[in-house]
Amino acid sequence: MPKPSAPNVVVILVDTTRADRLSCYGHVRPTTPRLDALADESMVYTQAISPGAWTPPSHASIFTGTYASRHGVDRTHPYLDTPMTTLPEYFRGRGYRTFGISSNYWISAATCYDRGFDVFYQSWQLLQARANPALDRQRRRDPAYRPPAVPLGDRLRDAVNRADGAFWRTCCSPFMAVDMGAGRVNRVVRRWMRQWARREQPFFAFIHYLEPHLPYRPPARFVRRHLGERDAKRAVTVSQHPLKYMGHRVEVGADDMELLGRLYDAEISYTDECIGELVDGLRASGLLDDTLLVVTSDHGENLGEHGLMDHMFSVHEPIVRVPLVVRFPGGRPRGRDAGLVQTLDVFPTVVATVEGREGSLAEQFQGAPLPPLGPRRDFAVTELNQVQPPIETIARRYPGFDWRVYDRTLCAFRTATHKYIQGSDGREELYALADDPGETDDRAAAEPARTAEMRGRLAAWRASFTPAAAAAPAPELDAEIRRRLHDLGYIED
Repeated sequence: MPKPSAPNVVVILVDTTRADRLSCYGHVRPTTPRLDALADESMVYTQAISPGAWTPPSHASIFTGTYASRHGVDRTHPYLDTPMTTLPEYFRGRGYRTFGISSNYWISAATCYDRGFDVFYQSWQLLQARANPALDRQRRRDPAYRPPAVPLGDRLRDAVNRADGAFWRTCCSPFMAVDMGAGRVNRVVRRWMRQWARREQPFFAFIHYLEPHLPYRPPARFVRRHLGERDAKRAVTVSQHPLKYMGHRVEVGADDMELLGRLYDAEISYTDECIGELVDGLRASGLLDDTLLVVTSDHGENLGEHGLMDHMFSVHEPIVRVPLVVRFPGGRPRGRDAGLVQTLDVFPTVVATVEGREGSLAEQFQGAPLPPLGPRRDFAVTELNQVQPPIETIARRYPGFDWRVYDRTLCAFRTATHKYIQGSDGREELYALADDPGETDDRAAAEPARTAEMRGRLAAWRASFTPAAAAAPAPELDAEIRRRLHDLGYIED
């Protein structure tokens, strides 16, 4: 069967992965042997910056090639219902067959991330159920709207999925290591690969892994690899509750945080093995050299830096610097690029690879094709426009700590040498990253001229585009999605 003339595109996103914990990015432990091997035949962007600090805005930036201020996806409006063309819609419009699988409940049919996909799987569902975005849009326009009754088949499917989740969570997980995450994702993608190998049209695939996200529960063999038997037993006693840690409800010392870091490394190693399986499958099927393969993340993770855990309240480097490994068709070009890039540059890059130019979406993009396909950036921006969970909810749930210190929006403006952070409360920070990679020496007061320059450049960037209009209040997510988001720490009741 003849091969399609256009390249296939596969985007693998590993949630909550900071670049400095990958061995191909210099981590002291060999966490990612499979990605290290892939990096040898890819472009590795060592200064890749996420435009967002948590899941919905960061994913929306990758899917639209724009910043959060422009696409408007955030806590109060987590729906990807922008009129902009999304990444899968672009490919389907060009005759591609489009596939997506998500393991994060924010990235779901309920939040409109199934737009443009011919096939969209939610890995937490035993029986796949799709939301009805038309009804959701009507409900947002008219709060008094009452949708029609849910068909019996959909109600039964939802009931089966709830029972399946409860069974594995309460009956099996405490007693046996059952892989309901990345392993389930790979089983689905392997079935897709058999279709791709017989294809008559090119394909686009978005593959999402959740494993490095809290709570850290890697398979036992990866725990033993990174901790050993004695430390593994101790690690399970360390609190993984970020709000209790940051609110001083529990004590997590330096040694305990090191154990959590090793559990985090074990999650990355497990996901690395799963990525390696997929790369092996693409290679064995003869698909790899006809495919643009992207491996990246939506944001990083705090592991005690600045007194923080998880990915809340911060636009410091552990949150914003993410891996970005791109294997171009045929494995060329390859090498390491130390210039600033952002993950919103991925969409323009795949368009440039498919079309040989930016094409009809050039006016939409705020990103640009990655080098060597496009020009070098001279700055990068990260926004945290809405705190999640809301501060008032956190304060009610965990009194006794002044959470108002975190009740602010943040925007980071980064150059090759410096980083400026502006808070909505008027606080400013400035770091000389070359000399202070840990961002411990705030130079804002000591270098007023540079601070003023960076402040002005940030203001000029904001004035260069029209922000998204304020969205109407969003409807509540369904109870099952809310429960799962609660388990991940996103929602506090």
